[in-house]
Amino acid sequence: MMEFEELVDDYHHPLYQFAFSLSGSTDQAADLVEQAYVIWRRQERGGRQGGNVATGLFSTLYREYLGQVGRGTGDFGGGVGEGDNLPTASGQERDENQLIEVLGELDRTYRPSLALFYLQRHSYKEIAAILDIPIGTVMSRISRGKQQLREGVHKEADG
Repeated sequence: MMEFEELVDDYHHPLYQFAFSLSGSTDQAADLVEQAYVIWRRQERGGRQGGNVATGLFSTLYREYLGQVGRGTGDFGGGVGEGDNLPTASGQERDENQLIEVLGELDRTYRPSLALFYLQRHSYKEIAAILDIPIGTVMSRISRGKQQLREGVHKEADG
C-alpha cells in the first residue's frame, strides 16, 4: 500500500486541476481535494480500498462534488474568477488555465468527462470507472462537449 504522504505528493496537482475544472473556484477546488483525501484515508483504514489508486481518488472527488452540488452546499459551476489562477507546472499554465476557463462555461454534464480526458489524459475506460458511467456515455459526453466548445468558439469569432 502506498504511503499516504506519497499519495498526496503524486496526486495532489491532478486532483486539484480536476476539482478546479468542476468548481471554477480555487477555494472550492481545495476543499474538494481535501475532502477526497479524508474520505480516501477513512476507507483505507477501514480496509475498503482496492483497485487503481488514481481511479479511486478521482472517483471519490467526483462523488463528493456531486454530493455538494446536490446538497447545494457550494456555488459550483461558475467561470474562473479574478485571482482564481490554477497553479500548474511552468510552461503549461496559460494553456491549462484557458482550457479550464472554457470548461467552466460548458454544460455541467460534459465538464467532468472533458476535464478528465484533456487535463488528466485518462482513457475512456478510466473515465467510465471514475464517473461510474458506461463507456458509451463517456464517448457521447466528450463528443457533445467538443461540439459545445466548437459552437462557443464560433460565437466568439462572430461576436
